[in-house]
Amino acid sequence: MKKHLNEAHLIARYNNDAEFALHAKMIVGLAFVPMQDMENALNQLSDILPEELIPVLDWFEDFYVGRLNRRGNGRREPMFPHEMWNMYARVLNLQDRTNNHAEAAHRRLQIELGIDHPTIWRLIDGLRKVQANRDIYYEQLVAGHAPPQKHRRYIAADERILRIVRDYENRDVIEYLRGIAHNYQIN
Repeated sequence: MKKHLNEAHLIARYNNDAEFALHAKMIVGLAFVPMQDMENALNQLSDILPEELIPVLDWFEDFYVGRLNRRGNGRREPMFPHEMWNMYARVLNLQDRTNNHAEAAHRRLQIELGIDHPTIWRLIDGLRKVQANRDIYYEQLVAGHAPPQKHRRYIAADERILRIVRDYENRDVIEYLRGIAHNYQIN
């Protein structure tokens, strides 16, 4: 998401304008809307977003929801299946949001490599180092060590998101998205 804000030259405004940042995070908040209500949520959100964020909303719609067909009789297939990115049921079922794990692995690899576009050999060396560290971590778990605790602020944010998602039926969709956005960090 931040990549798209940066490409649209909106990152400075995102970092300096709290209301604008909240609106941007509401786009990501669509991931917490049940799929059967996505059409309504997209329409309502597009009505209140600043004009500059509409291309970002269009990107989300194209890649995650699927663009409306020209005939108006359905949507095209999105780039990513709904089951992969929609968090509504996962939150209600107290499941991990798997993107967090993927993002953490990506961040570990980037830190290990130290550059954005490594050569193939540097990538292989970096993958070997990351794998060696994962093997050590696995052995520590096998030996009975506890996994690291989640930070309190993330636990609290997860609890607030769960409360908001459980209350979905009693909230206006914009209020719901604002609630999610207040508890969601875009990295």
